[in-house]
Amino acid sequence: MITFGTMSFQFSFAPAPDDMMMADPTLHPENVTASVGDLILVTFSSSAGMRVPEPNKPIMEVSWVGGGNYRGTTNVSDFGTVWVESGVDGISRSHGQGMIMDSKGEVATYTVQALGTMGTDGYFRNHGIVFFNASSSGVFAPLSRTVGIFADEVNQKGNAVTKIWELK
Repeated sequence: MITFGTMSFQFSFAPAPDDMMMADPTLHPENVTASVGDLILVTFSSSAGMRVPEPNKPIMEVSWVGGGNYRGTTNVSDFGTVWVESGVDGISRSHGQGMIMDSKGEVATYTVQALGTMGTDGYFRNHGIVFFNASSSGVFAPLSRTVGIFADEVNQKGNAVTKIWELK
């Protein structure tokens, strides 16, 4: 004879409505701020390839190659790939990764997440967040402690301009 049993278990991180948390008086909400800082990166890129990775799903994989300027002082090459999922609400959600490289071969990598829409002018525009990763020395070293916010514009030919600012 084979028998087995199950036990139901429910766990929630949310407090019960009658047990709402009170604000800790030692916390200072006025100290919690964010602002847009310096312009980190401006790049111009072109689509280097596109594909639909999964049949019957509204997802497109787009790769790019381009170049630009890091902090107004260093010319860089920029390479990456992003997955764009078209939503029924007209908003596309994107995520991907890339890297920038200077003329000496120093590299910083990054990941991005964004929301975008197609404008009535036929240009696709994104806004999102960038997380950088770089070595502890070299021109890109400060990027490992930096979160960026970005905006870009892509035309019908797949050419784009992207600006990334430091989030402070």
